[in-house]
Amino acid sequence: MEAMQIARNYFEAWNHHDPTAIVALFIEGGTYYRDPVVASGLTGSAIADYAGGLFTAFPDLTFEVVSAAPAENGTVAAQWLMRGMNTGSFAGNPPTGRTVALPGADFITVEAERIRSVQGYFDQ
Repeated sequence: MEAMQIARNYFEAWNHHDPTAIVALFIEGGTYYRDPVVASGLTGSAIADYAGGLFTAFPDLTFEVVSAAPAENGTVAAQWLMRGMNTGSFAGNPPTGRTVALPGADFITVEAERIRSVQGYFDQ
């Protein structure tokens, strides 16, 4: 499977609110990091816990992929727009009841048909 398809599957898993499917896309020891609200890299069940926390805070969370393109060495650069209404607490903050439209970008590196790393960037 090519890196672009794996990146599509990654965003589909987020849009289906399926933390187990998100983690299953990562290679053993694969890392999610550089997200401004993640203090250090997450692996395995910590990725699922993080995703579950976002789904609790934003029950209608969706990611629209604005653009995606292959880059060097099995990396996909994806620009996205996250949308959702904040009705639950997240990262120690109370719910705002507001709808957010948060633009960001992920650099998804694929190795052996699984995700080695996701580097996420957005302005919080």
